This record gives sequence, structure tokens and C-alpha cells, in this order.
Amino acid sequence: MASEAGDISSRFWRAISLCTLLVLFVEFMLRGSPGMIPVTGETTISPTVPETVPITVKITNPEVKTAIARVVESNETDSLDENKLAFSACFQGQHISVWAPGYYIKSLTCSGASPNEYTISLDPLNAADNPTYTWLDAEARYSSIFNCASCHSGSSPGRSEYLEWDVDGHSRVFVNPYFRTTYLGTDIYGSLSQQAVWSIAPDGRRFRLPPDLTKPDFGPGYKSDYPNENGNCVFCHVPAAVSAVQQGANLSTFMEGTWGYRSNVVTEGVTCDVCHKVTGVLLDNNKLPYVDHLGVQSMSFVRPSPGLQFLSGPGAHLSTFNSSFNRTCAPIFSESEFCAPCHYGNFSGIEIYASYKEWLNSSYSNKENQKYRSCQDCHMASAEPVGNTLPIERSACAEENKTFRDFSHNMMKYGTDPDNPARKIPLMVKEAATVTIDQTAFGGGQVTFRVTVTNSGAGHKFPTDSPLRHLILLVEVKDMNNNPLTQISGPTIPIWGARDYAGYPGEIYAHILKDRDTNQMPSIAYWNPVELGSDTRLAPGQAVQKEYSFIAPANGSAVITARLIYRNVFISIADQKKWPIMDIEAAKASEVAVP
Repeated sequence: MASEAGDISSRFWRAISLCTLLVLFVEFMLRGSPGMIPVTGETTISPTVPETVPITVKITNPEVKTAIARVVESNETDSLDENKLAFSACFQGQHISVWAPGYYIKSLTCSGASPNEYTISLDPLNAADNPTYTWLDAEARYSSIFNCASCHSGSSPGRSEYLEWDVDGHSRVFVNPYFRTTYLGTDIYGSLSQQAVWSIAPDGRRFRLPPDLTKPDFGPGYKSDYPNENGNCVFCHVPAAVSAVQQGANLSTFMEGTWGYRSNVVTEGVTCDVCHKVTGVLLDNNKLPYVDHLGVQSMSFVRPSPGLQFLSGPGAHLSTFNSSFNRTCAPIFSESEFCAPCHYGNFSGIEIYASYKEWLNSSYSNKENQKYRSCQDCHMASAEPVGNTLPIERSACAEENKTFRDFSHNMMKYGTDPDNPARKIPLMVKEAATVTIDQTAFGGGQVTFRVTVTNSGAGHKFPTDSPLRHLILLVEVKDMNNNPLTQISGPTIPIWGARDYAGYPGEIYAHILKDRDTNQMPSIAYWNPVELGSDTRLAPGQAVQKEYSFIAPANGSAVITARLIYRNVFISIADQKKWPIMDIEAAKASEVAVP
């Protein structure tokens, strides 16, 4: 038995030794032997990635003094220094993109082996603009040529821009019923408003008479006031029509058969190709667009010759390598100036659309301030939070910009209303303001309190731009049995602003225009001579406080509620035009006042 046990023991230890040698051999092969890498799953052994070797890229254009390059797959960047760009590595199959101001972006593919220095020649940007260029459309459904939707309708980062734009207001600025009926002078059913009747004042001035109140009227309209003129709406609302007609266009011809839907690139409103041909914006010394250069008239374009294609954008890199497109980086893409041409409009000496100037006058426009935010920082948010990043880290074409690349094209964050899942609303409206109730007190048979409304989130006035938009503050006090209490003092809502809430406790914050010829107020016909009635909208950071008092309940506490409602159109004009009204609860506060 001892002999048999010894034999088993001997065989056992020989097996252990063999296993140990096998393990050491495998360990040596996988870790120590050059050219091999550890694997998982199947025991296939693959070649290792080469060791990191520093490389350089030399630009052969002697005139190029400034350039930025990026290893696209690793996000490593470098700017031109001593005529060279340096990187820690570029493995086989990776790409380096190089851009210099005034040149197209160009790329090269790394070999993963020697040489350690690459050379590249950049092609100068052909800045000659072709005003007869035919714009590319965004939609896939009505075009047989290349369009934006074919590549940008995916769910991956940098591939969903078309879907975002499709729900955004920019894609509907031409076909929405508000613009269409205001331009034509109709209601949404096509009923024509009264044509303007003109007269001559004693001083020789030509002026319009008020509408005839004995006849039906369907609200203001540019064409009903000036049937033989085209206006300048085309430069912002229909920019793709501008290549053929630089002096304005009769938009009625484009509106035929397009009730509420887009049928071609012209009806796409602010379409992708228009923005991605921009290389700069013309502004005056006050950093504002010239009054007589509305919309695309203030934009510098590079529209290519037939058979060629060109795109400008915020990236100095190429994430895809399509040889049929020349691309360049344009610093203007991360600057608020890009938005200025269509978000600053002065008519009759009155600033009607002024969100850009309102931003310019706010602390948000100061790049030395940590609160600096460009229009794009808020309205074209990147997946990367702004946080405490510096402006240069968010700047287009900057070496310091490592992560701010893919931007949402859903400018107002259109999405499902959390209070009404059946409808879509611009969710940014709910991020703009706050309402608070404080200083509540009982005494003398009254309950008194203060309501504060603050523009806490918008970098411009709230609301802004279209004079149709306004805010309604509704204040309500009830006893513990839900019975409304009677207001004693404090502001009330005027009938001209919100007829359905006229006389209710509260306020309206609005940009009120008065028609100088007809004295109509509020007026949205700013193509006619208008004057400022009042402007009570909330400036960035502004807090408006008002005191209220109500009859105190006979016994028990009082429940105070203050709701801030964003309304997109004045109800009096909506009645004429048969427009849908969109009310959004932008903010709300409640307080229980205890005796």
C-alpha cells in the first residue's frame, strides 16, 4: 500500500509541476512576449497595438501660420508651433484632421508605423459666393438628391440634428398659421381682412383709416395693407428663396398649397443648408445688424459653384470623411452674433425683435463673467454641461474645445408638457422665471402679502421677440373651504390684455405697440408706423414685486396661489385670426397664510 501511495504521490506532483510550467508559459506568451495581447472568450491570440510613439504633422503650405489638428478618435489636439503639430500617438486606422483659418479641413489616415512625421497640404477656401446656388433641402421625402435627413436622422450623437430641427420652430417659421395669416391678411380659413383705406392728412402725410367696425375683419395683414408690395419677411422666414430674389419676394406664391406643411426647400423656413453656408455676420460699431440689412442680408455666405459642395460649421475636425464635401470651421458658430440678423429688427424706430440686443445688454454677454452664456449655450445645448467651463472651452474652432461638439437643434426644447402629456410645448418656457410669495400677514380683517416674479433663467427679456407673446400673472386667495376671497388692493389684469382674465388680481408683462394711424392697441402690424405703448417684460435677472391684500377669511388660514402663464398670442387678435392659443404655466407658487 505504501508503494502504491508513493507512486500516486509521485504522479500527482509531476502533474502539478507540468501545470505550473504550462501556466508560466502561457503567462510569458500573453504578457512578456512582444506582439501578443491578452484575450478573453476564445483563446485566439491577436497582434498587440504598437507601443505609443510620438508623431508630428507638418503643413507644407508656407503661408499657414495658425492651424489646429486633432486625432479624431482620441480627441488629442494641438495647435501649430514651429510649423509642426505634435501628438503622443496615432494608431493604425486613426485619423488626423487639420484646419487653418481660410482653408478647408483636411484629414490623413495614420499608418500606425513609421514614419513618425506626416506631411499635409491644405487647400485654400474658395470664398467666392455663388448667389444662384440651389439650396440643399433637409427633407428626404421630396428630394432625389442628397439631403440632410438621410444622414442626420439617427439616434447616435451627432446624427440626430434633423429630428431635432424637425420639431423646432425654425423648421416651421414659414408654414405656421401665425406667420401665414399675418402676411396674407386672412384668418386660418382663408377669409380676407379688410383692405387698408388710405387718406391724406392736412400736413400731406399719408395715413391709414381704422377698419370699418360694421364689416367683418380678420385681423392685421401685410398684404391687406400693402397688396402691391412684397415686404422683407423673406430674409428671415424664407431664406432659401433669397438666392433667386435678393430684393424681397411675394411669399403668396410660395404659400399656395402649403397649409401647414413643408413641400420643398423654400418652405422649410430656416433650413439646415442656409446656416451651414454662413462664414460670418456683418454688424455695425454697436455690434448690431444694420437696419437695412435684415436676416440673411447681414450674413456672409460661401455658396459653391454647380457640381461642388461646401459646409461650414463649429468643428475644426472631421468625424466623417466624405470626399464630395469640402468643409471648414467658422468661429461665428459659437458666437451670439450668428443669431443677430434675425433676432434684432428695428421698424419705425422701434425695436420689435430684440432678443439679441437684450442679451448684449445683459451680464450674460460678458465673457469675463462666469455667468457668460452665448445664445448657443442655452438654445443649442451640448451633451456636455456648461457648468464652470470657460468660454474658450465652448468656442468653435478652438484648441481648448475638447468636448463641446454635438449640439441640439431643438432650440426651445420642444417636448411633452409634464402637465398635459397630450401636447408638445417649448419646455424652455418653464425654465425662464420663478414666482415667490412672502411677507404674508393678517390684520385689520385683511391678509396681505407680496408676490415677486423674477426672470431667473432667460438671457434676454421674458418673453422676447414677437410682440404677440406675453405673460399673465394670476393671483388667487381662497379660504380653507376653497371659497375665493375678495381683493382689496393690488394690481388687476386689464381687459385689453387678457379678456378671459380681465379684472382678476394680477399683472400682464408685455411689449405693447400702438398703431400711430388707427390708435389700435395692442398692435402687431409693426410694418406700419407704430409707437411704444409700454414694455413691462422682465429683463434678465429682473425681479418685479407687488403688494396685494384680500379680505381675510372669517376663520382659519388663507391659501395664496400665484401662477405665471406664458401666452403666445393676444386673445383679441387670436379671435380675429381663429388662431390656437397656447397657454403654458411657466412658474407657480403657493403659500398657506396662518393668522
